Amino acid sequence: MGSDTVSADLTTARPAERRKARPGPGRFRSGRTRRRRVDLPLVVVGALIALLCALLIVPLAGLVWASLGPQEGFGGGSLSLDNFRTVLGSAGLTGTLLRTLLLGVGSVAVMLVVAVPLAWLYARTDLPGKTAILVLAAVKMAIPGFLVALGYIFMFNPSNGIINTWWGDITGGGALTDVYTLKWIILLQGLDFAGPAFFMLVPTLRVIDANVEEAAAVHGVPRWRAAVQLLLPIAAPAIAGVSIFFFIAAVEVFDYAGMLGMPARITVLSTLIYQYSQGATGAPEYGNAAAVGLGMALAIGLIMLGYYRAMRRADQMATVTGRRAAGAPIRLTRAGRWSGYGFVGLYALVGVALPVLTLIWASLVPYLQPPSAEAFADLSFTAYTDASYDLAEVLPATLLLVAAVPTVAVVLAACGSWLVTRTRVRGRRGLDALIMMTLAVPSIVLAVSFLYVGLSTYRWLPIYGTVAFLALAVSARFVATAYRTLHGTMLQVHGELEEAAAVSGVRRGRSFVSVVLPAVRGSLVYAWFWIALLTIRELTITVILSGDGTDVMSTRIFGYSSAGETGLSAALGVMQLALIAVLLAAFCRVARRQSF
Repeated sequence: MGSDTVSADLTTARPAERRKARPGPGRFRSGRTRRRRVDLPLVVVGALIALLCALLIVPLAGLVWASLGPQEGFGGGSLSLDNFRTVLGSAGLTGTLLRTLLLGVGSVAVMLVVAVPLAWLYARTDLPGKTAILVLAAVKMAIPGFLVALGYIFMFNPSNGIINTWWGDITGGGALTDVYTLKWIILLQGLDFAGPAFFMLVPTLRVIDANVEEAAAVHGVPRWRAAVQLLLPIAAPAIAGVSIFFFIAAVEVFDYAGMLGMPARITVLSTLIYQYSQGATGAPEYGNAAAVGLGMALAIGLIMLGYYRAMRRADQMATVTGRRAAGAPIRLTRAGRWSGYGFVGLYALVGVALPVLTLIWASLVPYLQPPSAEAFADLSFTAYTDASYDLAEVLPATLLLVAAVPTVAVVLAACGSWLVTRTRVRGRRGLDALIMMTLAVPSIVLAVSFLYVGLSTYRWLPIYGTVAFLALAVSARFVATAYRTLHGTMLQVHGELEEAAAVSGVRRGRSFVSVVLPAVRGSLVYAWFWIALLTIRELTITVILSGDGTDVMSTRIFGYSSAGETGLSAALGVMQLALIAVLLAAFCRVARRQSF
């Protein structure tokens, strides 16, 4: 039969039959072919989740292997406990453990002494201008700890510190204090933690019912006594959780221990791992570094269980107390206001103003000296001219790291969070546990594990010693941070959005890209900028993995400080602060546009 017969049949057929018989654009495609069409976005998400798992599992496996095996790599030697025996038999291990414990407890104590009053002043009182506390805490968080340590070295170095020199000129005696001591490490590290601890405590103090203090006031109980005897017990679970979290941070952070402790041979666990991995007494001892790191990670993992338990109790307490009653905040007396201003001002002076101003001053003078007419006459920008050559070398790697790390971390965290919160795939809870488990692995331990894996796989995957390898290591560290930011937001996305997309024929992968991600856009932007800021601050991982061609600003500053190059380290430090200020300004501008 020809085409005329087909046309006649279509003409004489009923309308419904005619529509069914008419060949459309997809009529000659089989249904089986349409069903086999690949959901490309879903495939990409699956590949990224596989990359996420590999990025987290391989370094942990390398850490365990390095601690139990020889130095040759994955392929040689037999497993043994020799590395653990060597570490446990070292003469100074007991003192190192005690100093680490004292560092953690002391840093948390200093943090609470500062953060709890600041959070109380901001959340519970009518202190005029208290928004400045919020700004101060944010600024303190933005300043890298090693730059604060560098500023205090310039002030209280026992040989030529600015304040020590000034004190000796006035009294005719020796130095006022020696900054290379454990007490200074504890003090400065505790002040550094006070900023983020403030942000973690404010929500808890805000949800406590104001009737608690009002009832105490009716019975004649002073405000300060009500805060100590009533508020603190109610907020105790949250305070305990924050304390555990920052105890873990205190024992793993390298900035202050490396800048202030290593010159005086004050060894804690973080600097012990650094010395083993860098071969401070000879060839690098990666096995010993891995053994210390694995033990440290296991101990921190047990402490993390206490942290999660405290956080669950804090959530239950918040549920019991409910939201804070709408009413006037606590009215401070005149003396209370001046005391509050004095406390905030002292924190601003010690934590921000003094180290930053000292860095600027040290970058302008030819050598460390107190301010005077002669010193002002010697001011110059020579250090900045010399530092510009270093900046040209380290800025490309620094900017690449700042751009790549938050992008990789946020993309991987978004995929992982979507899988855990928006699907019913088997093993999603295992992925959630794997991501959160990385929080128990200290930065320096993660760096050592990446170092070992990079050296072991260099023959067939030569990326060790590149900026890409450094970016992967730092990204692995901050994936959990991005995941925690995005996890709660993903839970708040209503399921009907994806259901409506599915009814409209939108595949699951396309729905994730076109529906879910736009709904959490604000959190994605916030997480990106927050991790970019953390990347600029990062010293622990970069100082272990950086080398020729992969130096960044933080490692170059650390190197110049260790070599006693005052002007160059100060000038580069000021340049890094300027870069951080630019990043913060960009974040504020984007935040205003996004309205989140």
